[in-house]
Amino acid sequence: MDALFTQQRLQVLSLGVHNDEYTDAYLYAWYTNVYPFFQDGDGITPSMPQEHYSEQFMVSRDKVDDLSKYLDQCWLDRNVPTFYELERKYEVNRGCSDWKRMDLVHICRYMKLDGSFDDEFWAALLTPGQHPSEAASIIRKFDRKHDIYFQ
Repeated sequence: MDALFTQQRLQVLSLGVHNDEYTDAYLYAWYTNVYPFFQDGDGITPSMPQEHYSEQFMVSRDKVDDLSKYLDQCWLDRNVPTFYELERKYEVNRGCSDWKRMDLVHICRYMKLDGSFDDEFWAALLTPGQHPSEAASIIRKFDRKHDIYFQ
């Protein structure tokens, strides 16, 4: 990681944890190294910190954009995939894709914390027996004071 990115990341997390700045979704994205796509500026207001470091995030802006568009279409079509179906679509287990299971988990949790979709959507995605145990974290309560660790 670039030193300036690391410094910015620690500053965002510190302001969020100790001063209650930023939303839970935004903090979670920075903490898990997911590009916080939904908080990008509109071109009129001042840019947000992530816009200067888009290439530094381990889970790219393009991945967040791609997955959010796909899930939005599934929701509109009332055809929500299970998590394992999502893994098959993105060829997570085949090794021929740059997608990883935790990319899907972290992006989905970021989206859930940002208020994307309804409880019925998340229940369908996390159909019992149709998701790995780590995917259950998508719907867990987020507590910035206890869930963010400074290392």
